[in-house]
Amino acid sequence: MDVEEEESKTASCASEVPENDDEVLAEPDVVETGEDQPDTESDDDDVLYQINDIGPYFSKNGAVQWSRFPLDTGKTRSVNKMTGEGGVTPHARSRVMDMPDCIDLFLTSAIKELIVLHTNEEGNRRYGKTEWVPFDVVELDAFLGMLLLQGVHMDGTVPVSELWSEGEGKKIYKACMSRKRFAQITCSLRFDDKSTREKRVELDKMTHVREFFEMWSLSLRTNYLPYESACVDEQLFPFKGRCGFKQYIPTKPRSKYGLKLFLLCCCRTSYCCNIQLYTGKPVGGKPEKNQGKRVVLDLVDYLGDDSGRNVTTDNFFTSLALGEALLKKNISLIGTIRKSRPEIPSAFLPSKYSEVHSSLFGHTSDFTLVSYVPKKGKAVTLLSSMHLDA
Repeated sequence: MDVEEEESKTASCASEVPENDDEVLAEPDVVETGEDQPDTESDDDDVLYQINDIGPYFSKNGAVQWSRFPLDTGKTRSVNKMTGEGGVTPHARSRVMDMPDCIDLFLTSAIKELIVLHTNEEGNRRYGKTEWVPFDVVELDAFLGMLLLQGVHMDGTVPVSELWSEGEGKKIYKACMSRKRFAQITCSLRFDDKSTREKRVELDKMTHVREFFEMWSLSLRTNYLPYESACVDEQLFPFKGRCGFKQYIPTKPRSKYGLKLFLLCCCRTSYCCNIQLYTGKPVGGKPEKNQGKRVVLDLVDYLGDDSGRNVTTDNFFTSLALGEALLKKNISLIGTIRKSRPEIPSAFLPSKYSEVHSSLFGHTSDFTLVSYVPKKGKAVTLLSSMHLDA
């Protein structure tokens, strides 16, 4: 279902929720701001010296020496030879006979039973056992089907009352359940045990949906493996409700508020193979160091230590340390890299001496670094452990 349609549907259903509802979230609304780091400018005198020099380039911290010439023959290494197969796993293929089976691969019986259990707990608490009719898996399937139909028919922005109206409503909604029952389920839908939440939320901001989310991400990994190339990136899932780890990223073009997700996707099919939800800094804690490296290693961990795949990242994640860690897993890395990284030589930074459309290459035994000048005063820097020749 489209994100904006789902948001509008939720907003229209909000009129059914009592004003004194204490269940929006157990913690106050908190918004963290994410910002892109500015490019680092170079010392032009240092750049001119390094460009004219015939020796190797040295990183800003002096720890890395980049040769001006390739140190490898250019032959494909074992790190670029994929082992195993990509695509739909045997586990998934053996369990699919029709279309409903495809949905059940991801919304497993364990996930549905979890939702039914805790939704019944909340329904009894909210409406009482006399008014609340026990919720079951069959009704959950009907409820989820109605949400999908609202997306198909572009009904996400239509008030719930109109969906059941005699004139403009659709018969399929009435055939599934009454408007009152739909509102009850919408208000009571839960994914955890509220009686133990207070203690758990002190250690985990995501405790409201943690168990469900982990089961869901396991389904993503179990049913599909990426082909030879995968990519890791972040996505801001639009959301403006109350949440303890909501993000504000002013550089995002579509929606600046939302929940930040880290995704591992197959480059061939765009399938999301693994996922992490960013819950922000710990209470009273400091920002996480080397977060980009940690996220990538977490997301690719399930691929094993000898997959031979390649991972593409953007400059938030890419670093020499990440590339070295991935090589230990027989995974190569390609990605743009921030010019503020200490492993970057000064000559690879933007400079008035750099010619437009020119490139500089640096090589080690395992990596190639390239700085390309698309226009005056700008440089795009990339790091690769897949390509060792210029």
